[in-house]
Amino acid sequence: MMAAELDKLLCRLADPEAAAAAVPAVAVDRLLKLARDHNVLPVVTRKLAAQHSSGDLRVAQSELTVLVGLSMHLRGIAAKVDRYIAERQLEAVIVKGPVFARQLYPTPSDRPFTDIDIMVAPSARAPIGELLTGLGYQLFRKPLLDHTEQNQEEKWIQPDMDALLIEVHGNLVHYQGLRRRVSFGYGEFMASGHGNASAGLPQFFVAVVHAALGHKFHQLRLLVDVLQAFRHLTPDEVTDLPEMARRLGLGLEARLCLELVAALFEVPGAGAAAGRIAGGSASSLATRLVDGAAVLAAPTAFLSKVRRHSFRGLQRIVPRGAG
Repeated sequence: MMAAELDKLLCRLADPEAAAAAVPAVAVDRLLKLARDHNVLPVVTRKLAAQHSSGDLRVAQSELTVLVGLSMHLRGIAAKVDRYIAERQLEAVIVKGPVFARQLYPTPSDRPFTDIDIMVAPSARAPIGELLTGLGYQLFRKPLLDHTEQNQEEKWIQPDMDALLIEVHGNLVHYQGLRRRVSFGYGEFMASGHGNASAGLPQFFVAVVHAALGHKFHQLRLLVDVLQAFRHLTPDEVTDLPEMARRLGLGLEARLCLELVAALFEVPGAGAAAGRIAGGSASSLATRLVDGAAVLAAPTAFLSKVRRHSFRGLQRIVPRGAG
């Protein structure tokens, strides 16, 4: 099977809501490797196991049993954090992992997670730190060249089980060079949903920021999150999307994410929604730098890495407020 055919199959299998395509037995092992590389192993394994039985599939299922168990444990911790935030009326909110799994994925186990991310306003940082300390967590700092304050990202770990990671974010845009142009902290998150943390647009913009500003499209899973967040927007939110992207300064990133989703998955409306977002003069260059092929090749191809790092350079030089 040609690489292009495998890529197309991978995208179809990685889409949580797409019907499983028929997969020849000879392609199963290669698809499982691609799924691991792109962090979409849960949904791909679920679909492949309905058609085939093999040693590699059984290994993948065993891996996922452990991962789902970790997610369940973290979900219990997240519930304690949510209660604490609500009882004290803190300006803080859990984002990504458990929220995406619960709100965006029809089968939550398709979106396991290995940490909990808490976004906080400055007033909530100390109370959240007190809670995590009470739960047995310790703030991790590197002995040299620690960038906790600079990146506005605290990593809290259990000393005897460092797999149980909690990250506290003052801003989901961690790199100072990018924050000169665009910021996405608690205030922007709440503003994107007009004060409703559970609305569709806050989840959409979290997925966009995570894919395009937190990372550089290095895994297909980042775009699957954007895909699912877009699918869960109401018609009114789709209408509001271009203006909200403009207000947040995320036009460049939101437009590119939707263009990639439209190119890689079968989702009505994504391409049209991208076209309504003003991404600024840099949008056409961004599309040439990061296309579907660059994302699919990201885990292994040097040229993809060069193109995606060039996109990061473009993000740094785009004027503040553009896109």
